[in-house]
Amino acid sequence: EAVEVSGRQGEGGSDVRGPLGAGEGIRTRTAVQVKRWKDNVQAPTVQQVRGSLGAHEQGLIITTSDFSSGARTEAERPDAVPVALMNGEQLISLLVENQIGVAKKSYELIELGESEGEPE
Repeated sequence: EAVEVSGRQGEGGSDVRGPLGAGEGIRTRTAVQVKRWKDNVQAPTVQQVRGSLGAHEQGLIITTSDFSSGARTEAERPDAVPVALMNGEQLISLLVENQIGVAKKSYELIELGESEGEPE
């Protein structure tokens, strides 16, 4: 609801803007940048997202990979607007927790072993 998708690739800003719910009635204007990368996201990406933020907006970067230590440090810089980071492992956990795009399957495991009394 009330989400704006930019649809532009490679612009260095945000992919999605909208309110992010943090509980009952708490909404924070958030700009989200999504990176489908194999390599770790670096500090300049965090700086670009922060630079694209509007008044009273927070930033969130979601990646299928992970973040460099420099990106993590930049995201938490005390003299700047914080930018939240979600790596691929956290993303998968969130999708599983909310049953989005995942299916649970059970398998029967058969283990072969030696019978008692047979010589080794």
